[in-house]
Amino acid sequence: MINRRLFSSSTKAASNYYRITLKRSVIGLPEEIRAATKTLGLFRLHQTTYKPVNAGNAGLILKLKELVKVELKDHIPTKEELSANKPARGYSVIGSKV
Repeated sequence: MINRRLFSSSTKAASNYYRITLKRSVIGLPEEIRAATKTLGLFRLHQTTYKPVNAGNAGLILKLKELVKVELKDHIPTKEELSANKPARGYSVIGSKV
């Protein structure tokens, strides 16, 4: 007897979320592709969403594999974590040549 454990719930995946970023435009593509991007919550170029790792989301990502960039993450970052990675706004004058 063959023991099949393809999608066992006892083993926990190291990463729980897909980080999906839309890199190419969906202008001129079929309605099925545009609907898949809306289902994933992607409306603008370079927009990023986080979706849980499951078969449904994996299928949508495979439909859009040429249009999106996908990374595996273990948690969804908070607003504080995202703002900590950004550089300070504006600029500062280091020296002058006058």
